[in-house]
Order: sequence, then structure tokens, then C-alpha cells
Amino acid sequence: MGWMETMIRSSDELVVGIPNTHLSGQRVYNLSRTPRSQVKQSLRISYNDADKIPKLLEAIKEEIKEACPKLITDGSRAFRAYWQNYEDDHLAVVVDCHFTIKPTGDEYWSNRQNMLEAIYRAVKKTGVHFEKAVKS
Repeated sequence: MGWMETMIRSSDELVVGIPNTHLSGQRVYNLSRTPRSQVKQSLRISYNDADKIPKLLEAIKEEIKEACPKLITDGSRAFRAYWQNYEDDHLAVVVDCHFTIKPTGDEYWSNRQNMLEAIYRAVKKTGVHFEKAVKS
């Protein structure tokens, strides 16, 4: 933090100067110093597969546990896969995971991809179908 402005490096390595007057009264988070990360993913499931959701949720958790060794499972952070809601054109499912990985850098993005691939394997294994978003 300088006298007149603060230099901040964004996730794409771009350095930006922000006047200190814009930062006063604002909360600023340094993600590079955060030891844990969260990945939360919403899924749109077809109403035709409502009876398969319990098995899907179990399979998602099993696949993520296998694919992501830095997943926090000791109860100190959420590890959830749950049916969240009935929507007009789909059933909403949410997967919420926390990891002992900083929320920046290649390790984070690789882990995020592993989690998404694990979800996809669980969907294929249980025969569930995603519902496409309807554009109005």
C-alpha cells in the first residue's frame, strides 16, 4: 500500500493501481494467503430422473473423495451434495466442497477440474440426465 494508491495483482497477473480513496472503508481479501478453497457447483437435473437423485448424491460424494485427495472431510468444513429445490424446468442439485488448497493457481484449477470430472462420472454411472437451460 503506497501513499496515494495500492497496487494489486489480479488472478490473470495484471497489476492494477487503485487509489487509496477507493479502498477506504472496503474489505480487501488476499486470496493468495487463504489456505483453503471452496468449489460450489449447481446442477440442473431432469424431472424424469427424480428417483435417481439419492443414488446420484451418494455417487458424487464417492467420486469426489476418490478424485480429490485434499478434500476436507473431517467435519470442519462443508462437504455436501444435496437436492436443493424444485424449479420450473429442472430439479436443482448443489455440490459444495472445501479443500486444503489455496484458491489461486494451477493446483486450484486442476483440483476444480478433477471435482467436475468426478461429478460427471457420477452422473454417467447413475444414468441421470442434465436439463438444458431454457432461454426466454
